Amino acid sequence: MRYNLGLRIGAVLLLAALAGGCDQFGMGRKAAGPAEVPSDSDLNRIGYMTSVNTGPQGRKVYNRLEEAKSCRHLETAMRWNRPPNVAGGPFSKQMVYLTTTIPADLPENSEVFIVATIEKGDPLVAGGEAWLLKMKDGSLVQAAEMANFLEKQEQDTQGGKLLALDKPNKPGRAFCGQAVYQGRNGKDPMQDQKKIPLFSMLYAVDRDK
Repeated sequence: MRYNLGLRIGAVLLLAALAGGCDQFGMGRKAAGPAEVPSDSDLNRIGYMTSVNTGPQGRKVYNRLEEAKSCRHLETAMRWNRPPNVAGGPFSKQMVYLTTTIPADLPENSEVFIVATIEKGDPLVAGGEAWLLKMKDGSLVQAAEMANFLEKQEQDTQGGKLLALDKPNKPGRAFCGQAVYQGRNGKDPMQDQKKIPLFSMLYAVDRDK
């Protein structure tokens, strides 16, 4: 079945309110690694990623997220930059990490890091990309990244060895990134009346795994 994501999703997105120059790489605010940050062994696995000591009180920050070779490595970098129990980033909120399912009580406008698998990707009519994604538990969600965020993402990754979005329309690719939850305002392409979770992507990556 062909999913026409662009037509279904474009009118629902609320990204315009987020486009006021906010920094998609907003970092946590503590100087030392608080509870729930990755272990030393996890950090060793992403030792190839660029970091700078520009966080509060000189705390290390991973600032070239497109260098992540896998979604797992990107999640490790994000969990260091934005520990789940520390408010921070452009919205001064705690990051919610969604790697298996979407909690039924997840508040709208939550800032999240999502990990899923691409079922289908389509360009939006007004620019940008839209995706139908499958979570680890088999549930479907929709996500979209507007043109202005894609353009900034491409500019920030120029000259690097890896692109953040490499094969974004290929089914089966791992998909992950930072987003804002827009509630159950997406549409299941196989059940027209069924509402599914919708995410506005601030930064997205696809990888083999």
